[in-house]
Amino acid sequence: MQKDEIEGNISQFNFQDILVELLNSLSAVRALSELNPQAGDEKELISKALSVLIQNQDMERCSFFILDEDQNLVNLTGLSSSEHFGTERIKQISLRFKIGQGIIGLAAATGQLQHCRNCKEDSRFLNHNLQQSVDFLPGSIISVPVRAADELIGVLNISHPDVNYFSEWHVRLLHIYKNMMGELITNYRLLKHMEEQIIARTKNLETALEDIKQLKEHHESMSMRDELTGSYNRRYFYSQIEGALARAKRYTQPLCLLVLDLDNFKVINDSYGHGFGDIVLKDIAGSVKEEIRESDIFARFGGEEFVIVFTDIESAKGKLFAERIRLRIASLEWKVREQAVKITASIGVYCLKGEALEQSGFNIDTLLNYADQALYAAKAAGRNKVVFYAPEMPRQ
Repeated sequence: MQKDEIEGNISQFNFQDILVELLNSLSAVRALSELNPQAGDEKELISKALSVLIQNQDMERCSFFILDEDQNLVNLTGLSSSEHFGTERIKQISLRFKIGQGIIGLAAATGQLQHCRNCKEDSRFLNHNLQQSVDFLPGSIISVPVRAADELIGVLNISHPDVNYFSEWHVRLLHIYKNMMGELITNYRLLKHMEEQIIARTKNLETALEDIKQLKEHHESMSMRDELTGSYNRRYFYSQIEGALARAKRYTQPLCLLVLDLDNFKVINDSYGHGFGDIVLKDIAGSVKEEIRESDIFARFGGEEFVIVFTDIESAKGKLFAERIRLRIASLEWKVREQAVKITASIGVYCLKGEALEQSGFNIDTLLNYADQALYAAKAAGRNKVVFYAPEMPRQ
């Protein structure tokens, strides 16, 4: 600004007026710099910025026209002094300008501040007054393009009912203010974009983790399943029996272990092939599953041998269940080469109860060993039998 211009401005105001204007301008700049770009949405943030202007400058109305996707300037929000101080509520009018249309459009097109000192006589305004009556036009308007990184964000529009109202102080302030608004809106958009990216990536990560979890559970499940029969395998049995045995001891609940072995299964494979032998194993596994409870443990131990753990069952009921399983297997029949094929099973049972529950040295191997001894006794007695363990049985 030239020296003669400064002197001309000083001649119009006394020093007190200049000091007040300066303080108001600094207050407006400071208040704008303290706005949090993370608070609320974009419209709310811009409304707060307009409120700062109204509060610290004697302006009748402030509004902001945002550049939309169609390259139109749309009235996003506006605020009057009467609205700000709560004396009156003015209905918001939705306005839209093309680039180059009216004072607002010219500010956007030229990138320069447009100052209309007398709107009723200025052709830039009258040519694009949207058919408003001259009586209702504002006296003075300043339209300032708000940009950031050489990109147009929108136009800040300031109006007052009096003509020739805005001073050089207002113009200088708005040059500073529009730059700060550009940075404020840009920072908000960057933060919003980062938040959206974080949310999207977090969601993708959560989805990936869930997929990994399901894949892990699937592989763990498959690793504990017998591929042929779909029953649980030896690995699963050992992962479950330890907990079942601990609960039986802790709550003094009886527990019965059955070891089931198909009789003469080798003859089936030798006579009809391993393919048919696989069918027999799958059918037997399916039949046994139908005879046990969900809380029971059933697993293929290997070859033609299966194990079943009945929890919270006394010996009498364990014997009943074992007999039912034996009879179910004996009732199965297959047709091969027009011949009826049947098979039986020998079952050894050991029920843990009474004093055995309190023995500190009793473990899973002991439990299996006792059930195995009972199984060998069933085989020795002619097969297709259920035999309970007895201490006098010979060790195998």
